[in-house]
Amino acid sequence: MRDNSLARQLLALGHDVTMLPTYLPHFLDEEDANPDQPIFFGGINVYLQHKFSLFRHTPKWIDKAFDNKWLLRKAAARSGMTSSKDLGEITLSTFRGEDGPLEKEVKKVLDWFTSRGTPDIIFLSTIMLAGIGKVLKRELKIPVYGFLQGEDSFLDSLLPEYRMEAWKLLSQDMARLDGCIAPSKYFGDLMADRLSLPTAMIKHHPNGITTEGIIPKDSLPESPSLGYLARLCPLKGLDILVDAFIELKDSGKHDDLVLKIAGGMTDEDEPFVEEQRSKLVRAGLTKYFTISPNISRDEKWILLKSVSVFSVPARYPEAFGLYVVEAMLAGTPVVLPEAGAFPEIIENTQGGKLYNPATSGSLMEALDELLSDPAAIKSMGINAHHAVREKYANEKLAEILVQKVVAPDPANKK
Repeated sequence: MRDNSLARQLLALGHDVTMLPTYLPHFLDEEDANPDQPIFFGGINVYLQHKFSLFRHTPKWIDKAFDNKWLLRKAAARSGMTSSKDLGEITLSTFRGEDGPLEKEVKKVLDWFTSRGTPDIIFLSTIMLAGIGKVLKRELKIPVYGFLQGEDSFLDSLLPEYRMEAWKLLSQDMARLDGCIAPSKYFGDLMADRLSLPTAMIKHHPNGITTEGIIPKDSLPESPSLGYLARLCPLKGLDILVDAFIELKDSGKHDDLVLKIAGGMTDEDEPFVEEQRSKLVRAGLTKYFTISPNISRDEKWILLKSVSVFSVPARYPEAFGLYVVEAMLAGTPVVLPEAGAFPEIIENTQGGKLYNPATSGSLMEALDELLSDPAAIKSMGINAHHAVREKYANEKLAEILVQKVVAPDPANKK
């Protein structure tokens, strides 16, 4: 969604932009900037070519069948199908690119570019694609940059026998690109250190969203409410927020408070979500919460405008957190852990509060303080909305990216 919003704004500025999906079809909540593009490194083909040498030599029509969008979406819904061992091995195969079992997939990407003309620059949605990027840079002789987007949490989750090798391969591949684009200073510094990259290779450019047409709420909700919008999983800390909500209700100070939970959910997430639902029911709060998985774009903005305060108490330091600026654009202040990129966003917007995630009860205390002060909620929400339009709107950030990375030559339009 971040890439699609950026691509649409670059197109609006007159640039010739093509956005190519990898691994899975795009899951978007805005109009697709480039519909009907082929899928490269399709998840099913990657798995089969990694596991079975036969599929490294199959004809194009078979590969195309496995890249069917409907089939890939069905596979995506069954997150968790791949074992930890397979996940580590497939990651290494992807990083090895042309030197591993996925050589055929790398060649498909290169052939597509050579048959359609060479662009001026390529941006990799994530540096996890650096194994492909180094080939495109070498063969097409153009600059290639990779966006940094929280890859450390995935790599660190690999089994130990794959983790060190994955970091090593990624570091080697990144050294052959022109640089990285980090969404926050925190994450740029972190990844420069972990990938052994010179700081000159790191450019800072925040993630942005499309702000056009989004009008903030003009008044506080009739009933106080607490909102959550992120993937419904432990890493995002949904259970931490549920526990804090129960504490708030038990305090006797927030009898009317409601919890509204929404976000992406796969089959793998369902048991965790049901555990949170059961916890709230056992606490006697059935009438005071809603859980809405996989909501639409319109439903998302309705939810964000309907809540008094927004919080995603992520367990790991976020590289950015696009859901934060979405909540702020809706005019809703946020309460976030003092970790990762969150302090930078709060400093830039004055649109929320931070709490110390290492201190027990600090989230509940921060929520209690803000929920008890409607005037602060309103002023923070106004600050947040205007700051997002000024600093995180892709309508502005798209041109800044061109000036920062592409535009030594103003004739570059592709």
